[in-house]
Amino acid sequence: NQALPEGSMLQKYRILRVLAAGGFSFVYLAHDQNEQPVAIKEYLPSTLALRVNGAAPQVPEQHLALFRVGMKCFFEEAGTLARVSHPNVMRVLDIFRANETVYLVMRYERGRALNEHIRSLTGPISELWMRNTFAQLLDGLREVHKAKLLHLDIKPANVYLRNDGTPLLIDFGAARQVLSAEGMAPPPLCT
Repeated sequence: NQALPEGSMLQKYRILRVLAAGGFSFVYLAHDQNEQPVAIKEYLPSTLALRVNGAAPQVPEQHLALFRVGMKCFFEEAGTLARVSHPNVMRVLDIFRANETVYLVMRYERGRALNEHIRSLTGPISELWMRNTFAQLLDGLREVHKAKLLHLDIKPANVYLRNDGTPLLIDFGAARQVLSAEGMAPPPLCT
């Protein structure tokens, strides 16, 4: 799949560059109309859709139903997350449809993933740091559960450490879970 080109406009957001790319989505650094940085996640599973030289992905007829179910889950998960306001849960600012897919706009945070942090360490992780970090994450997870949402992909790559050291839960994975379980009923959130 090809990412949207730098300078592309998505509603009121201008794409600056790709922050991350995977088999399920692209994440872009963008600026809003006030030149504030945001991160935009684009639903674009490469096993179902292909974008080449254009803004709208092409979805073969045999994958269209599954693509749409995954897109619905992505959209509904983003809508639920938009109602969660907690310092340790990614902050959803906007959700919209464009280019035959869905986009999730998040507050842009500077930092790195927990797995990158662990790899960069030269010594052991202190117990105090672990207790403090995971207490904050569990507090955020409690708020997510209160909103009737589950984080379906907790792993070090989906825990982001801001530059100030505070942790952030990202990439909740509802749509990915549906797509990886092809043929199975979607979770209740997506029905």
